[in-house]
Amino acid sequence: MTEHEDDLTTQLTRTLTDHSDVMSGSSLGLAEVKGRARSIRRRRATVAVVAAAAAVAIIVPTISLASHTGGKPEPGPATHTPSPTQTATDDGHQPASGVLDVSDLPTGDAPRMEYVTGGSVLHLVDGSTVDIDTQHPVGSFAVLADGARVWQTADDQGNAYVEVQDAEGTYHDPVPSMFGLSVSRSHDAAAWVEPGGQVMVSTAGAAEARPLGDPIPGVQDGARIGPFGSEDCVPDYCSVYVNVSGGNSPGQPWEVADYATRPFTDGHMLTVADLSGGVFIGYTKVTDFGSCSILWGGGEFQGFDTCKHTLASISPDKPLVLADPAYHDGIGNGVIAMYDIHGKLLWDRHNTQKAQSFYPSAQWEDGIHVLAPVFQDGKWSVVRFASDGSMEYAVPPAAGADMDNPFVLATGGAGL
Repeated sequence: MTEHEDDLTTQLTRTLTDHSDVMSGSSLGLAEVKGRARSIRRRRATVAVVAAAAAVAIIVPTISLASHTGGKPEPGPATHTPSPTQTATDDGHQPASGVLDVSDLPTGDAPRMEYVTGGSVLHLVDGSTVDIDTQHPVGSFAVLADGARVWQTADDQGNAYVEVQDAEGTYHDPVPSMFGLSVSRSHDAAAWVEPGGQVMVSTAGAAEARPLGDPIPGVQDGARIGPFGSEDCVPDYCSVYVNVSGGNSPGQPWEVADYATRPFTDGHMLTVADLSGGVFIGYTKVTDFGSCSILWGGGEFQGFDTCKHTLASISPDKPLVLADPAYHDGIGNGVIAMYDIHGKLLWDRHNTQKAQSFYPSAQWEDGIHVLAPVFQDGKWSVVRFASDGSMEYAVPPAAGADMDNPFVLATGGAGL
């Protein structure tokens, strides 16, 4: 087997998962003055990100990683100590360094973000639960700053919808959408793409969602919403990236805003996966055997690229980057890793033939912790990963089927 082949299965059809879909967006042309102003802001923001990374690097511990590929013997015991932020209450153990084994972990705090179980029960941060009154089961959702929630649902035919619940708790009628939901970092707006390529934005405090920019031309399917172009979505400036794939194109991002809808060409990126403080991450190459990702900052900060992992998302505090496999195969991810903003690999964990674990996606809980639903040994749990690579349960394991993830974490995590 090659290093890109799934550790858990053999002869699986090689397919990239949803977030491997190459999407496209546009670098929106403001007037010349606005364009230059944005470039200046981007360079300044990038410098701020690098400065923050230098400060956080002092407190983010790193570990020496043993190389690990699928099916090989597990390495010796880990030598790193758990994160000082870990709040374990039950006895448990940490697996060997480099191994994604979530059996018998210590149990820590409950998730510090909202999540859904069974497609219809909302778990609030205070530990209480609320029944969800959407017309279809929930597949993803975003919480806005005013308490409104934007639910993405799907009917039994596999058709996607968005159902907005306003801050007063009233549910609005479902509207058709493509799959994919995005939220701004300040959680003041959520966005999705309609089947005809029109980007829609629901802003905190607004009575109804509004169209953003012009529809992306020629898009009937294969478009997936990407990140917002700024921390906030304000009346005179709101932009969203959309990744478009299909036909013979390997992928083209678009940036959609009130003033323009155009292809995004900066950084030679095939997708835009995340954006923060002027720093972009996304694919630069996708093949049948793997992919390459870039963290692109521009100006004095050039970032880094890697073909070892897929760069997935940037932490709320900006100096850390979550990564998953460069080659996506099977029903979930068997690799999780974390980099600093300069490209230093802090840690990575792989499943093995003994520890047959996988997770569908992960969300930042805060600046140094990630939550992910993980399946192993016939059980699902929500696992908290710290910036030093240590793990604990945020929701203890419960029996379940491998194809039936019971947990939906809030898109965009707990926010800033």
